[in-house]
Amino acid sequence: MQVDYPHIEEDQRDRIAQIISFARTYSPDRGHDEQVARNALQLFDQLSPLHGLPGNDRFLLHAACILHDIGWSRGDRAHNKSGARMVRRDRTLPLTKEERQQIALLVRYHRKELPSSSQRRFAALKAADKKRVAILSSILRIADGLDRSHQSRVEAITVTIRRDRVIIRCHANSEGYSEREYAMARADLFTMVFSRTVEIDWKIAG
Repeated sequence: MQVDYPHIEEDQRDRIAQIISFARTYSPDRGHDEQVARNALQLFDQLSPLHGLPGNDRFLLHAACILHDIGWSRGDRAHNKSGARMVRRDRTLPLTKEERQQIALLVRYHRKELPSSSQRRFAALKAADKKRVAILSSILRIADGLDRSHQSRVEAITVTIRRDRVIIRCHANSEGYSEREYAMARADLFTMVFSRTVEIDWKIAG
């Protein structure tokens, strides 16, 4: 049940290609970045009745998936913070100032710490942008967890939205104990944002 690389809107293709080219220089595992993007954009599309975000926010999420691990190139274990700084400081990426700021925050929040108004850059955002960053970060965290082993085990995702929970069914090519465990741990922000718990159902193809 392998899905193609996520659909890219026509007007975003050139920008995504430039971002991929940029990330290729810094990211340690391009296959992982692409798998995280596949996971995240399937989640974004199927969760649209819940989050209600427009198409350009899909672009922000896609860009953040491509860039989320570039901080490893700095040799710093806090690669999320290093990656966020790289995005903020670079001027070659085809991004507006606002997009750069928000994508940098998505890179920062893809692991460990959660968005908080005690953090200067997050606090400086408008209310709508804070909500956007929180929603997209919550999706990116789960998507990254679903490729914990960097083995691209998830081939396709289907989502069921219930009143009190969201069920993420992963159609996979092999067992993924670490993926499920890590994705569940990273679902903390999603539960905070949507007031729904997350269930992950792992189904091995064949």
